[in-house]
Amino acid sequence: MTRINLVGISCLLYGTVFWGLVWYPYRLLSGGGIEPISASLVSFFVALIFSLFSIIPKHFKELLANKKSLFIYASIGCLTNICYVLAVVYGEVVRSMLLFFMSPLWTIFLSYFLIDDEQLTAKHCLVALLSVLGGMIILADFKLSLNIQLSDVFAIVAGMGFAATNVLAKKFKKINFQLKSLSIWSGVFFGGLVIEIFYGHFQFLENIFNPHNAMIILIIGALLFISTLIVQYGLPRVNPVQTSPIFLFEIIVASLSSFYLADELLSLKDFIGGFLILTSITVSVFD
Repeated sequence: MTRINLVGISCLLYGTVFWGLVWYPYRLLSGGGIEPISASLVSFFVALIFSLFSIIPKHFKELLANKKSLFIYASIGCLTNICYVLAVVYGEVVRSMLLFFMSPLWTIFLSYFLIDDEQLTAKHCLVALLSVLGGMIILADFKLSLNIQLSDVFAIVAGMGFAATNVLAKKFKKINFQLKSLSIWSGVFFGGLVIEIFYGHFQFLENIFNPHNAMIILIIGALLFISTLIVQYGLPRVNPVQTSPIFLFEIIVASLSSFYLADELLSLKDFIGGFLILTSITVSVFD
């Protein structure tokens, strides 16, 4: 393992701890009258405010030179993060994360089409098969039909977006990691703003000045700022297919936190399906 690879893995592990715990403050905000899309909008806005002073002045020319690529990155970042928050707030945390981590399936195919010299191998097909089988077991009910909840859909879509982010981070490796982070914060803020304009009526505004809610928003925003920078710094330093096994630690963090904070337990079929998904992720590491 090279030093660059070790640094990248360390950065991603830090991110797993944050994303394995962030579901809880978002649920607190939901209980305080700020629903997931609104909570994403305001927390990412805090991170965006920090960037106005620390990133944009230093990288303004590079921002203009790569605006098309960064717009794509921002759009994917918006989809990924908003769907992730919707999934873990409205669904069972670990179930949502297991479906989210079907991402190697999407990463393999996106890498094949978007990254030069990427080959589709028999191992990749095995990984895809295990991921799909695991996901189907989690979603199946006892009548052997699919029992898909809306939170499950959000989790799967978020996993697709996460896979796309991993691949694009490698494809856009010449773009500064700070600008990639900036594009994600901007994407979630402006995407959330558009959704609120059409559907939300900004009912959350009366609740964000509640001292308890305001403190949670500021904490999430500050940690988002730090965590996104660290993860975006690490992503190009790790092979896209290998990022999912590293992020497995997020499931461990989420399992422990959801058990102690929300009394959530996995069912037998969730455990079996999750085992297949985790196996697929593990297989994807080995050459």
